[in-house]
Amino acid sequence: MRHLSLPILSALGLVALMVASSTPTAAESAQITPLPPVQNPDGRAGACFSYYPNTPPDPHPYLPLVLNAGSRWDRFDFIWPNIEPKNDQWNFSAYDALVNDLHGAGMNIVGILLWTPDWAATKGMAALSLPDLQQRPPGWYAPVPRSVTMGEAAVSAWSSPPQGLYLPWNDPGNFWGNYVYTVVSRYKDRVTHWEMWNEPEWNYFWTGTSTDYAQLLKVGYQATKAACPNCTVLFGGLHYWANPSFYRWVLNTLKSDPNAPANNYYFDVMSVHLYSRSSNAYDIVNTIRSGMREFVPDHPIWLTETGVPVWNDSSVDPDPTRYDYAATQEEAAAYVIQSYAEAWASGVERYFFFRTNDADMSEYFGLIRNNLSFRPAYVAYQVATTYMVSPTMATRVTYTNGTRRVTLWGTPRGKLSVLWNTTPSTLTFGYPAILPTATLVDRWGVTRTITATNGVYTLTLPGATANLVKDPNDYIIGGEPYLVIEADTTPPTTATVQPLPTITYSYTVLITATATDGETGIWGYQLQVREEGSSNWSTQPGIQSSPIRFTGAEHGRSYCFRARAWDRAGNIGGWSDGAQCTTIALTRQVYLETGPIFGDGDEDGVQGTGEVTVTSHLRLVDGAGMDVVTPTTGVSWTFTATLAAGDYTLIVTPEGWYSPPPGWLPARRSVHVEAGEGTQEIWLDGVGLFPHVASIHLPAVMSHYY
Repeated sequence: MRHLSLPILSALGLVALMVASSTPTAAESAQITPLPPVQNPDGRAGACFSYYPNTPPDPHPYLPLVLNAGSRWDRFDFIWPNIEPKNDQWNFSAYDALVNDLHGAGMNIVGILLWTPDWAATKGMAALSLPDLQQRPPGWYAPVPRSVTMGEAAVSAWSSPPQGLYLPWNDPGNFWGNYVYTVVSRYKDRVTHWEMWNEPEWNYFWTGTSTDYAQLLKVGYQATKAACPNCTVLFGGLHYWANPSFYRWVLNTLKSDPNAPANNYYFDVMSVHLYSRSSNAYDIVNTIRSGMREFVPDHPIWLTETGVPVWNDSSVDPDPTRYDYAATQEEAAAYVIQSYAEAWASGVERYFFFRTNDADMSEYFGLIRNNLSFRPAYVAYQVATTYMVSPTMATRVTYTNGTRRVTLWGTPRGKLSVLWNTTPSTLTFGYPAILPTATLVDRWGVTRTITATNGVYTLTLPGATANLVKDPNDYIIGGEPYLVIEADTTPPTTATVQPLPTITYSYTVLITATATDGETGIWGYQLQVREEGSSNWSTQPGIQSSPIRFTGAEHGRSYCFRARAWDRAGNIGGWSDGAQCTTIALTRQVYLETGPIFGDGDEDGVQGTGEVTVTSHLRLVDGAGMDVVTPTTGVSWTFTATLAAGDYTLIVTPEGWYSPPPGWLPARRSVHVEAGEGTQEIWLDGVGLFPHVASIHLPAVMSHYY
């Protein structure tokens, strides 16, 4: 993907994009008025524990508020000890009401199947060591349950691997398999996404090994698919920082299972939890994806928990104290937009903010306070779910001055770029325009029109403020983000592909496509290919200028092509009508004849008086050193053969070259076969062999005697 170079402009003629006077200040944040309810979200955004707390008379007071914010997913745990407090004694009443309420409100659900009841546990109470809470590695953060304190804490048997886990999933003694099958069967018409445990690399949640978790995931997958073949199974959300290698160990175990490929390696989605540093949604997601691909094929990644706690909310904390990996309310709002954009750029399919409210957490994560008032992050979430929707493609670039730009191409509102400053100093940034005007949106949802000068929008980007206490030079969240929207939403015309020759004599096929666009112009073309006779089109990566290059063609196969145009805003035209096809011919008849092979004593390349012909062994080899015709021996060579187009080497090795005098050195000549029609004639002048004048030294074997 090409990125445009954005110049840094001088202060002359700047359009200062400061927060409008209507924007609430920090002191006013307790009285924040939300934006109107988000009407058309794309279903990507969710929030954890939207239903909570579940108490009369209004059992779900936060649910309509989070729906108005644009969330369409809730994620919460289906607690095994509560649902099956004794073996085969089931208590579904509370979950029946909850699932019905959420489903009826239009909320999708990710159900976390979690915790082992005492009667099914293999371990009892255990000591939990939490050194990672005291010595956090760079980038570390995860919410700490209120019951866990620094140092040692007691963990119930709920984090234990269940009994019978290594039995077949449907064996009556496999209590986990039975639990998963029973719960999924009951709710499969309303809950179709199931997560197998939570943060299994952290011993607060899971005291088994990685091998035990691999088995838990496998059994859970089998039981879920037996109950609901169309349901989606999520890997237990990764804490990641507790043990960055844990998921790799699990995947290494799963890939060794001979039945894993037929079962999608026992999970459909990789679930990830990342906090506090907004760039983690890009950097660590890509690290996890790379690690996953080392063991199993690519799977979708969902960011099922993300957020940052706030430390400066005096309305809930009368004595706020700043601490690492926490943020001010304003920085937390910037985090929402930045992490949402970073997640788009990394290919994350779903984004779940943790959490809807503060509830009983020991820190303040909520978009909404427990008194139903809004934090600035709530409005920022509305901005994200309103504008940052349904792109055709997302790209990311960080410029040398510290500006970060995530571009969402082809959204329903046009080309949208999210820009922010990753450094502590205010920056001036020149953003190249594709239209004369654009809409600027800040994190409060305040909009205004900006005008390009000489094809550039000039932006002032405030510096980052969210640095660590222990490392003041480490900024975990950038400065105020802005959205720049250029409103070209009209796709180009349907592309036309020019006819191809019946036969193509090349490994590369050039396809000429044309289309028009009346607003921002054609950016390039995307290609689809199929073999002639097949109905399966394969979309080629990347966007190319015309003519489009298709490489990797194979001899004797016929390929058909069609193309579609992209405009400079990321809108996509239709695929060209019909298809243009060609057959690849990459071999041809070759006639090769050499002149005499002679001892070229004066090394002038010409057989002179007294320079005799030399009987030699003759080979024609390909790039791998393999013979492409049968070798021969003689003083010249003439043959006719069918060869693939490409480069070959004629190797001439004189008989007895190693026995001077006179002695002759081997010779090599390059031979190039061109693709095309008819017979290619290759004539090589006489091959002169240089004299071998150096003495021959035989290997020596030395012995030592003691």
